[in-house]
Amino acid sequence: MNAKTLVAGIGIVVMTTPALCAQFFIVHDAATGRCAISEQPPARGGGTVVGDGAYGDRASAEADMKTFAICTSQTTESAPRR
Repeated sequence: MNAKTLVAGIGIVVMTTPALCAQFFIVHDAATGRCAISEQPPARGGGTVVGDGAYGDRASAEADMKTFAICTSQTTESAPRR
């Protein structure tokens, strides 16, 4: 009976560990001027991490992203008038 409980416990730990280790990053893309939430840090030249680095859950990253001016300001260039 104890062996079955042990195997079941190990199975639960193995299944939940990846979810507990998930990290989310707020990444600002200078080319587009927009921010996005990513599960991977940006590759070299692929953007800049904004904020506190890695967030433990997506909701925290989304809430924090709304507070950064670089992520909330939508600057667009206007076309020259003729």
